[in-house]
Amino acid sequence: MQLFDIFSPILADSTGPLLLAFGLLIIVSRDLIALKKSENVYFPKTVWFYLQFLLLAIIVLCQTMYTIALHSVVGNIFDIRIISALANILSAIVAGYVQYVQYFRTRVPSGVVLLYWFFSSVIGFVKLYGYIQQKKNSEHEVLFTSFCLVLLATVGELVTVCISKPRSEYESLNDEVDQSPEASANIFSRLTFFYLNNLMNLGYRSYLTEDDLPDLPRNTRTDRSREKFDIAWESERQATVPSLPRALVRSFGLTYLAGIFFKLTGDVLSFMQPNLLRQLLLFVNSYNSRTINETVSLSNGIIIALGMFVCSFLQTIMQQQYLTRCFSAGLNIKSSLTSRLYRKTIFLSNDSRQSKSTGEIINLMSVDVQRLQDISQSGQALWSGPFQIVLCLYSLHSLLGTSMWAGVGVTLCTISINAYITRKRRALQIVQMKVKDKRTRLVGEILASMKSIKLFAWEESFIRRVNAIRNDEELANLRTKALYNAASNFIGSSAPFLVSCTTFAFFIWSAGKPLTTDIVFPSLTLFNLLSSPLTQIPQTINKLIEAAVSVNRLRDFLLLAELQPDAVTHLDAATTSSQSAVTVINGTFLWDNKGLLKPAIKNISFDAKAGKLSCIIGRVGTGKSALLQAILGDLHREFGNVIVRGDVAYCSQVPWIMNATVKENILFGKRFHAGFYEKTVRACALIEDFAVLPDGDDTIVGEKGISLSGGQKARLSLARAVYSRADVYILDDPLSAVDQHVGRHIIDNVLGPDGLLASKTKIMATNAIPVLAQADSITMLRDGEIVDSGSYSEIMTRQDSEIYKLLNEFGTRREPDCRENVDKTDPLSANGGADDDDDDDFKGFGVALRRASTASFKKPTMDVPNRRSKQGKENSEKGRVKFQVYKEYIKAANVFAVGSFIILVVAAQSMAVGGNVWLKHWSDVNTQYGGNPDTGKYLGTYLIFGVTGACFTLLYTLVLFIFCTIQAAKKLHDRMLRSVIRAPMSFFDTTPLGRIINRFTSDINRVDEALARVFTSFFTNTCKVIFSVAVVSTANPTFILLVVPISFVYVYYQKFYLRTSRELKRLESVSRSPIIAHFQESLHGVSTVRAYSQVRRFNRLNEYHIDFNNKAYHPSMMARRWLAVRLEFLGSTIIFSAALLSILAIASGRLSSGLVGLTMSYALQITSSLGGIIRTTVEVEMSTVSVERVLEYCKLPSEAPDIIANHRPLTNWPISGQVELHDYSTRYRPGLDLVLKGINLIINPREKIGIVGRTGAGKSSLTLALFRMIEPVNGFISIDNVNTSTIGLRDLRERLAIIPQDSQAFEGTVRENLDPGNRYSDDQLWHVLELSHLKNHIANMDGQLLAHVKESGSNFSVGQRQLMSLARALLTSSMILVLDEATAAVDVETDQIIQETIRKEFKDRTIITIAHRLNTIIDSDRIVVLAAGKVVEFDSPQTLLSDKNSMFYALCNQGGLADD
Repeated sequence: MQLFDIFSPILADSTGPLLLAFGLLIIVSRDLIALKKSENVYFPKTVWFYLQFLLLAIIVLCQTMYTIALHSVVGNIFDIRIISALANILSAIVAGYVQYVQYFRTRVPSGVVLLYWFFSSVIGFVKLYGYIQQKKNSEHEVLFTSFCLVLLATVGELVTVCISKPRSEYESLNDEVDQSPEASANIFSRLTFFYLNNLMNLGYRSYLTEDDLPDLPRNTRTDRSREKFDIAWESERQATVPSLPRALVRSFGLTYLAGIFFKLTGDVLSFMQPNLLRQLLLFVNSYNSRTINETVSLSNGIIIALGMFVCSFLQTIMQQQYLTRCFSAGLNIKSSLTSRLYRKTIFLSNDSRQSKSTGEIINLMSVDVQRLQDISQSGQALWSGPFQIVLCLYSLHSLLGTSMWAGVGVTLCTISINAYITRKRRALQIVQMKVKDKRTRLVGEILASMKSIKLFAWEESFIRRVNAIRNDEELANLRTKALYNAASNFIGSSAPFLVSCTTFAFFIWSAGKPLTTDIVFPSLTLFNLLSSPLTQIPQTINKLIEAAVSVNRLRDFLLLAELQPDAVTHLDAATTSSQSAVTVINGTFLWDNKGLLKPAIKNISFDAKAGKLSCIIGRVGTGKSALLQAILGDLHREFGNVIVRGDVAYCSQVPWIMNATVKENILFGKRFHAGFYEKTVRACALIEDFAVLPDGDDTIVGEKGISLSGGQKARLSLARAVYSRADVYILDDPLSAVDQHVGRHIIDNVLGPDGLLASKTKIMATNAIPVLAQADSITMLRDGEIVDSGSYSEIMTRQDSEIYKLLNEFGTRREPDCRENVDKTDPLSANGGADDDDDDDFKGFGVALRRASTASFKKPTMDVPNRRSKQGKENSEKGRVKFQVYKEYIKAANVFAVGSFIILVVAAQSMAVGGNVWLKHWSDVNTQYGGNPDTGKYLGTYLIFGVTGACFTLLYTLVLFIFCTIQAAKKLHDRMLRSVIRAPMSFFDTTPLGRIINRFTSDINRVDEALARVFTSFFTNTCKVIFSVAVVSTANPTFILLVVPISFVYVYYQKFYLRTSRELKRLESVSRSPIIAHFQESLHGVSTVRAYSQVRRFNRLNEYHIDFNNKAYHPSMMARRWLAVRLEFLGSTIIFSAALLSILAIASGRLSSGLVGLTMSYALQITSSLGGIIRTTVEVEMSTVSVERVLEYCKLPSEAPDIIANHRPLTNWPISGQVELHDYSTRYRPGLDLVLKGINLIINPREKIGIVGRTGAGKSSLTLALFRMIEPVNGFISIDNVNTSTIGLRDLRERLAIIPQDSQAFEGTVRENLDPGNRYSDDQLWHVLELSHLKNHIANMDGQLLAHVKESGSNFSVGQRQLMSLARALLTSSMILVLDEATAAVDVETDQIIQETIRKEFKDRTIITIAHRLNTIIDSDRIVVLAAGKVVEFDSPQTLLSDKNSMFYALCNQGGLADD
């Protein structure tokens, strides 16, 4: 009868339905307004549609009958029950109207209406119970019958409204419609995450793939979140002190505010449990103390148990909705900031870009943004923690009175100590991020320059540099952080014991009454609840510290200076040849915005007429490239004006090639036009390359075009410019990397008067003399100023002109039609002779070209079937993380330390259980004696349990962090670094650098910091559950019967969830790499992207990659909520079962109130602990996936050994420098064609050999083979009769000297760039700098040999970096020197001086020279002519030139060197 007494008639019969009806009528207006604004969509009417409104009619009809019958009973029309019944009729009609409107406008039923039907059903069942208790079913049959019909129809209405509608044709076709499963989920599905069932079932049955991922909800898409943030940030930038957190709150604060509401509700519900527990214990005491004649009904206890269940389940719903809102806000923060960082980077000014390395920017994106996302999800503990503490203290005050203030004092002491620790950790975190940036920057440079590092055999030197940063700085700082973390954990774990001890002591001293079970165990439950905020607050403060550091770093980056928006004035294209297409008027341009550095160029007045070729010349470092950058707007304009008319195309000096197909690089976002595409590739001499590339123009060229030769990259970059059909072409020495005869072909067919670009304005910085004969104007720079200029014809009449002297000394005669010299031996021709049809293809090149149109955006794809050159997808394991991975990690972490950690965790939890059991014993004694006997003994023992447990916590934290985590992190990083650096070049050819850097940033960061946290949480939660079940089962053995089926359900859910979650995590990890890869690729080509006006397309690509990553990340996080709801429901069931069994047990007299209190206090912990186990099980797997990914890179295929102990050459080897190739064949990697085929070659000691051939003939492949960068398929190479395949790579590469084609420099000092192994004296370094003509430049730099070289040597010109490579070669005392296009980027005067230096310094050595400028090898002893990987000619230059049918003669003839 008690249940009816509580709920009826006041709640169930009148107030409840009335409040429900008025609630619907008030709130539903918002839904109606939103529905009216939405677009009307046709949905087919199904049987459920008609059934809904049939049931609605039954409800209204029967409710009317019920009202009439009720009026006949009560007689008063103004009775609240009559008013309530009338309100129900009205609310049902309103609900029906809303249902009708929403059916034709959205697939999702109104949440307000669904809740209305749900609570109507609940109230109806309560009301039904009351009617049955009151026997109204027999007294008022019409009333009861009509009510039952209303109740059945209401339940039916609830069911039919919940059934989802079919998708309309409009929704299927319209991309703007949100297609995510969440968008079509009703409120119950959202509360329970039922809409994820399909994905969870799919993941359980099979391994998830990218195609299985559901669409993102519209409000989490990157473009939408970034637009919100942009508006807030632009407003914030106007403030005196811009605040990034304030901008984020303005952008996503509403979502976060909703989370606050759910969190508040959940916290209040959590503190209702101790009060319900007290009521249960009071009930047990009253039941046990009843007299023989007194009867106490068990129904009161059952109601309390039911209340505990409902309270626990509602708390779960609130908690999961809170976490969902926080996650959504965090995801929006991450997406918007990542996109904003990318957009910011595109427009960074020159000095801003110099101040931030690629590694630092990638760290901002991968680490700092992640920290802000983390704090958004856990940051509410900063207000929720104090709120929980206040609630806890308030509840304790109601139990213990003023004694609780003793606990407050202890709490304040712990908070003040934590504040001190927090300050220390903040300082350490700032240092940690700086060191992490430093390491990432160095690793990025190593990966970008891997080819040079291997050629110079510098692997060990760079491994030592990285390890010095990693081990001596990063991990040392992490070790110090671990000490403070351990101290913080010690305080967090000891605080609840200290608080309870002091509170109980003061209670006994001041209250004057016994400390009984109904006080102890509710207090103990409150202390357990208190431990959560006390533990969370330090952890959250730690995350807040990390986030605060990241916020400052991100804010500083977002406030960096950008390019001047008005640096260049853009006007419409010039229409006549008399108009100027590009004009620079008295311009002075700076490298930095503040003018601290020497001006890049000054007092420049330059004019390029429409349709003309304007050439800019000058020695290395005189400002040629700077002038082009000024025209592009990349430099800071201090004085003057720059005017550019029309669209711009740009070829950078170092060609920027995307990791895409050849065709995609040429099209570069433009629509494909077959006819002009064919003309473009022919004019740029790419037809022959297509024939040798594995997939023709569909070949993926790899990162930075790594699978292409230097000449191929240059011509591909030129083809991109030509195909764009722009108005103005800015060309930075595009001919430097191509062979001389190919250069002649490009001049004739692209740049010359009959070329494709004849009608276009062309401004070209060049060191190539032949092209000057075609120039309409020539400008010479020196020290950043124009020293001479004029047209070609004018200059040739001024013999005192500096340009004239240059042309006279190094130039060739101007040829009216150079194509007349091409004969049947033209090596560019596929069949050895000229194709008669080629002339037709080039007819009409001088006419204006129609501008290329932009292609529509398509998502990038690399996975094309049967493509030989395709890059494999990033490897992703399937199924659960293998035990071998855990074994490897434990081995790396130290098995003994791991075992000690587990023992200490168990010991700490044992102390906690021991303390609680002792409390139970103490309270039972107090209850028995009615006082507080032996207080000192009991309180002291309890304190010992608490302090001992806290000490064990301190110990296991120290053991885990210092002896396990840091030890494993050190070993795994060292192994991965060495494995990656020792990997063959084929690995770098096929693996995007972003993918590798992702392992060294995100994965290593997780190994460093996340693993320790999740392992601690997993083991502590596991111990809590085991001990909780043991305590409850010991007290009430019947509970074991419930544990068994619940355990089966628990294990089922665990397996069901883990299969899906681990695959989602792997997909998320794999899809993160393209974000970094695209980011890094864009950073290297930012000038090209801006010049071609492709910024919008690249922004969309970036956001596509972010959204694709979020498509895996979003369901992964939602799946956690899906699991938590189900597991915590099991936990609520356990609470209810434990309470119900305790109530039944006391009826048989088997349980004391103390044992019930102990049982229930542990049962209440099970809910959070069970969820914690599953959550941390997943986190352990997810974090271990990072270990798995690191271990994968620890086991990469390796090059041959550095040293083979029993096959080491003599210390003075090579002695003479004889090189022999014995039937040598090789390929770059398995599956590709041979690049060298059956070569037999003998190079005599001290012989000077020149190697020529068209681009792609195998010239550079020959040098790679000599250094064993590629291994032989057949045959071998011997040097001084030593088979190089039998000795170690370091022994080989250190004994050879090379000036590679790609001149590279590294961040560090000049000395570190020349001699990273620190093997040479300063005098030796100055000597080689003098020989390489860099001495004056280095001497004028701050620090001289210790002067700072910026990332990638960006504060040196390309020519200066090439001279630095020459200096490195001069340091190596090898008998063999290889020059691979050694002077391609320097001017002809400097080239001549360098050639003389080489002849002098290396006169007694074997020199193998690959050159585009044939004059540099014309005086070689012998010439090797390669074609299609074979030696076709090998003789002295004189002999080859005497044969006019030889290919060498044809090359020289095309280059103007053949003497007719």
